[in-house]
Amino acid sequence: MRLCALPILMAVAGVAQAQQGLTPSLNSPAVFGGFNDWLNAETRGVRIGSDGQLRLAPGLRRVGQLPEGVVWAAVSDGAGGVYLSAGTEGKLFHYTGGNIKPLAQVKGGVIFAMAKLGNDLLVAPSGEGKLFRVSPAGDVKPFADIEAKMVWGISTQSGDVVVAGSGEKGAVLLLARENGGRRMAELPEETAFTAMTPDGAGGFYLGTHGRGLVLHYSGDRLETLMATGFEEVRAITLSDGQVFIGANNGLANRMASGNLEKRESYLSETGTATKSAVIRMDKSRVPETLWQSNQGHIFSLAIWHGQLLVGTGNRARIFSIPMSDRGRDQEAFASLQDLGTAQATAFVASGADLLAVGSNPAELHQLSDSQASEGTLESRVLKGNPLADWGRAYVDSEQPTGTAVELQVRTGSTETPDSTWSPWTPPLRSGERPGVPPARFAQFRLKLSSSRGGVTPAVDSVKVFWTNRNLAPTWEGIDVMPTGVVITRSGPQDDIGIERVPLETQKLIPALLYAGSEKRSFRRASQAFIFRVNDPNNDTLQYRIRVLPDRGNPIELEKAWKEKFFTFDTLPLPDGRYRLEVAASDAPTQPFNAVLASTFRTATFMVDHTPPAISDLTAAMEGEGARVRFTAQDATSVIKEAALSADGETWLQILPEDRIFDSQTERFDVLVPKSAVRGDRVLVRVLDAYNNEQTAFAFIGAPGKK
Repeated sequence: MRLCALPILMAVAGVAQAQQGLTPSLNSPAVFGGFNDWLNAETRGVRIGSDGQLRLAPGLRRVGQLPEGVVWAAVSDGAGGVYLSAGTEGKLFHYTGGNIKPLAQVKGGVIFAMAKLGNDLLVAPSGEGKLFRVSPAGDVKPFADIEAKMVWGISTQSGDVVVAGSGEKGAVLLLARENGGRRMAELPEETAFTAMTPDGAGGFYLGTHGRGLVLHYSGDRLETLMATGFEEVRAITLSDGQVFIGANNGLANRMASGNLEKRESYLSETGTATKSAVIRMDKSRVPETLWQSNQGHIFSLAIWHGQLLVGTGNRARIFSIPMSDRGRDQEAFASLQDLGTAQATAFVASGADLLAVGSNPAELHQLSDSQASEGTLESRVLKGNPLADWGRAYVDSEQPTGTAVELQVRTGSTETPDSTWSPWTPPLRSGERPGVPPARFAQFRLKLSSSRGGVTPAVDSVKVFWTNRNLAPTWEGIDVMPTGVVITRSGPQDDIGIERVPLETQKLIPALLYAGSEKRSFRRASQAFIFRVNDPNNDTLQYRIRVLPDRGNPIELEKAWKEKFFTFDTLPLPDGRYRLEVAASDAPTQPFNAVLASTFRTATFMVDHTPPAISDLTAAMEGEGARVRFTAQDATSVIKEAALSADGETWLQILPEDRIFDSQTERFDVLVPKSAVRGDRVLVRVLDAYNNEQTAFAFIGAPGKK
């Protein structure tokens, strides 16, 4: 099975970088050259080849509008006009003589299928189980009762009316007559027959919803020709013994509910599930996939001037596929026209021209074999990060005599162009500086024109040069960690953890153990910081780090630190108050003359390595215990903890006389039970707020000694 190029969304290198937040190098162009590069473009009168080349399209003009949102079915009136069913209330319209007029309203639901019977029209509203006959004057009469809840196809051959749809027990094919009918075939394993096309010999080709089967009915025999691998077959058309099939995933429920999506941009990404495909079965019933997409659904197929036309949604693009193998070898497919609506739901021949039906909004367009004299293409919106300077654009094109290609550019600050955007520039030469203001978003427009019928310019590629405007890093702040916390990229060193870790830090470290690949541990006299800083351009940052004492000169610790955390040993610093100053710079990813930096200073933090002093320590037996008295004093911070040991083994936590640690000087007076006293001395230990520790001892009954 030969597989052609797929119309799927693929991001262009320069644009993809901006959308993903990476900083492109200076003069990195957004390149538009392949078919997928134009998927989000808005086109009118521009044909996009499978190789991405832009040319003028066949002429297209809107010939009518309907008040209803969706046109579900269309059938020729035999005189160059067309009957249309629209909306969800069974409304019928007639296009004739260049005008669309209301014809009738048939009681029931949505009319998905219609057919001509003589001069009259046969219609089948959903959920009614009836066929109605509508005269050219708009008179509606019942025609036949049918055992079908939903009708997707009606065919009239030699006076017979054949209906394809869904019944109580699955897919049904019915013969309907005014005086009664019969069931021709049923397929309980499938939900419905969703497509039906006469084979020209009294039989039918059928497509189903469920397993997406293609079947042939002939002589009361139903034969499965292939399973497409899709959920449903929506359209079938024939040419020279070949069968062309339009298959979809995810469309049937929207059709059955009568609620199609509004026009939207292509939003699927590369790698998403395939939504639709065009498959050809040759005369030997060998299948070949001619076209497939993960962007749009197929609504209609038609053969026109040696091409297979594919009507799609939700961009109402009409694709063309050459009927011949040789033609497909030269160009696998093309996006022929864009109706400007959401869906291209039907095609109806009108002489040498073709009527194309659009939905959301409901419109009728006439597609001509003659070439349009002009067409425009508006590119998808290009996105800087967060602000860009937009430079020259180069258009690689061929412009035969009598043809022209014009380029225009505009910029703005909203993702969808609106009145706040700059106006389109005057037409620019290829490589001419556009002179547009810097902005986050930009868009270009191409206008192709020809004053010679049948001669078209051709655009092979467009390169738009731009660069993100560099912005300085933005600080949120710096977190000053508790004294003694160590943050490292690798595991802690061997000697970390041998010291006594303060209780509050023990509780803190597990909660902060990892942030990315950071490791956290404890070492006395360490001071750690976490930088909360971002770069608007997502540049890689480096940091110059200095310590600023209250008095004296700054001390530089690092010139080009790479991590967003930093720990240093405060032992070389004298006791006192300090700030950390960090300058974040985007030097690693910006040219030298474009580097920007921003600086943040922390609140003051203390460096305190001096332990408290213990004085007036005495211990003496008193009654049934030992009375211990002493004073602890620290020059910098409050005393936060004290303990004593009267047996040389067990430390007993003690409180000061006022029962609260809230001062740089604390006095202690403790009576230790006689049972806790062993030996002739008492040890005491105090800690200040920075975990500096001092110990002393006193002989019981004698003055204290350090």
